[in-house]
Amino acid sequence: MNGWGGKREGAGRKPQVGSEVRKNCTLKATEAEWKLILDFARIVKHGNKQAAADFVASQN
Repeated sequence: MNGWGGKREGAGRKPQVGSEVRKNCTLKATEAEWKLILDFARIVKHGNKQAAADFVASQN
C-alpha cells in the first residue's frame, strides 16, 4: 500500500473557536430585501454597534 489519499493526521483547515465562528444560514429574499440584508451585514461585520442600531431604527 502506498499511503495515498484518505484522512491524514494534521491535514485540513483547523477549526475556529470563540467569537470568530460564523454560522452558514440560508434564506429567501426579494431583491429589495437582499439589498437591505447586505447593507446591514456590512455594518455589523465592521463592528460599529451604534451604526447598526441607527440602521435598524431608520428602517422602522
